[in-house]
Amino acid sequence: MNEYLSPSERSSLESEKKELEVTLAAMEESGAGTTAERMDKDKIQAEIKRMDLAIEERTPAKVGSNDKDKLVKEEKELEEKIAEGMPTWFEMRKPSMNPGAIRKHMRWCERNVKRIERYRTIQRMLRPFEPKSIENLRKEK
Repeated sequence: MNEYLSPSERSSLESEKKELEVTLAAMEESGAGTTAERMDKDKIQAEIKRMDLAIEERTPAKVGSNDKDKLVKEEKELEEKIAEGMPTWFEMRKPSMNPGAIRKHMRWCERNVKRIERYRTIQRMLRPFEPKSIENLRKEK
């Protein structure tokens, strides 16, 4: 399975690509230049192509309605399983008032690492620009 780009990773790649395109346009506007400058242009063009490919490969395709229904169902199941035993906001903010909160959090993380990874993948597929965070599942007390 592909590792999908987070919104910040995608935005970063796109801004880098735009910067390279501006640099390339400025180089082309200034004329042919020396052999070294032509080699730099080739490197910049290759880097732009590499970034395009990375963005294309690591951006999830549009999810069809059948697949979307399955993903939404899986998302809800994962939310229930992940929230089970999750330390509360109070426990996380005030571990000194909640003995064992750190151990509880570490055990919870160990139990849910694969579920959290799958949940993040689903979020990037369903909501590529605004994925939900698992922190939304954490109860106040």
